[in-house]
Amino acid sequence: MLSETLMKNLNVRGLCDDSRRVKAGDLFFSLPTEGYEVFARNAVAAGAVAVVGENVAPEGLTSKWIQVSNVKAARLEAARIFYKDPFAKLTCHAVTGTNGKTTSAFLMDAMLTAAGKKVALLGTIKNKVGNISVPANLTTPGQLDLFAFAAKAVDAGCTDLVMETSSHALHQGRVAGISYRSGLFSNLTQDHLDYHKTMEAYFDAKKLLFTKYLASDGVAVINVDDAHGALLCDELKPTGLKTVGVSRLGSEKADVKPCGTVLNTEDGLKFDLNGFGCAASDAHFETALCGDFNVDNVMLVLSWANAVGISKAAMDKALAEVRVPGRFEKVWNKNGIHVIVDYAHTPDALERVLMTARSLCRGKLSCIFGCGGDRDKTKRPIMGEIAERLSDKAWLTSDNPRTENPADIINDVKAGMKTDKFEVVELRDEAIKRACAELKDGDWLVVAGKGHEDYQIIGKTKHHFDDHEEVVKAMENV
Repeated sequence: MLSETLMKNLNVRGLCDDSRRVKAGDLFFSLPTEGYEVFARNAVAAGAVAVVGENVAPEGLTSKWIQVSNVKAARLEAARIFYKDPFAKLTCHAVTGTNGKTTSAFLMDAMLTAAGKKVALLGTIKNKVGNISVPANLTTPGQLDLFAFAAKAVDAGCTDLVMETSSHALHQGRVAGISYRSGLFSNLTQDHLDYHKTMEAYFDAKKLLFTKYLASDGVAVINVDDAHGALLCDELKPTGLKTVGVSRLGSEKADVKPCGTVLNTEDGLKFDLNGFGCAASDAHFETALCGDFNVDNVMLVLSWANAVGISKAAMDKALAEVRVPGRFEKVWNKNGIHVIVDYAHTPDALERVLMTARSLCRGKLSCIFGCGGDRDKTKRPIMGEIAERLSDKAWLTSDNPRTENPADIINDVKAGMKTDKFEVVELRDEAIKRACAELKDGDWLVVAGKGHEDYQIIGKTKHHFDDHEEVVKAMENV
């Protein structure tokens, strides 16, 4: 295995496992994939000081080759050495689930910050160290990128790290080397079956956060209204792991649940919680976030905050200040017309967003949505059925078609629809323009699927496209 002495002797100035990103002085990790010889040669040509791999050295690279029995274990050990084990110096918190991860992570960051912590955040919308943010490329980056980010966070004086943790990252072991102090589970609904194939495999990947990567003295906070969450809670509690069940619906499995009615309006939420170890009057919360799905998100994070010792004052401050881009974001609410932009791109998320909009809408509800290309095709007709059932009119358009024909994707969506309560407008900007032009007093429009994204992927190229910008442009011209 690699050692600090060996790495010093090689004068390693960086670590890399992607031959396209190698810089002079990097130690390159060659994963045992098809074409590894080409990647290794490319890495050496780009200036790698050596290559670490499980395979036999390719011809001509013997002097640059370090053969190991497990390249992923070697990569982890090298990352700990090179980056000085940054995760051991941070209190790490993770949230996983299909929907709600981003809102939950933003709330967690806000509550820790309000409690006086300096926080690093890794998520779908952005990566942040203290007050400095950069756009995110992946929900959970690769292992070496994670270590590099954590090292920057430590150098900047951060005490805590909040992460959205994807099923892909858990299944691929990208988070190896992290011992989380807390883990949150929001829900499990259909998504990523192009990768996991079955819901059981998808759930097994999510479970790894709690069964493999959560510290034995950590805390698990789980939404038990979700069927998979209830199963997870039942599995974890007998192990002795501190496990907090949370339920908006009052499940008997829950340790935290609402006390009385949850007031849910377009201006936000107001509710009291039981299970905080204090009088109900002392567990009153208000937030500008709205919708049943946000009751779930807020309750989950409040239960987490209580479990990790964050004060009620810090919770209240965070709830008053937090804003989450592209999550039931009110882009236009003038003249009795409301236009919402939301990231909903799964059946469950679309259903929740439309149900919330329907409960608040006093006129007609319409929605614009598409489905991503080169991704799970089985969810397309399901989303078509949901849009048809819950909206007065659906506009079927492009999301990120990638290398698929947009018309083929739309036809897959239409397969789940039985009426003519929809209109097909393949160009997304044109769909937004036409849908906005039809809005009247009291009407609501939900533009779903992209949320915070400011791009559209057509073929293999990213083009600038922002639903928020397109809505404002369209409504100003109505």
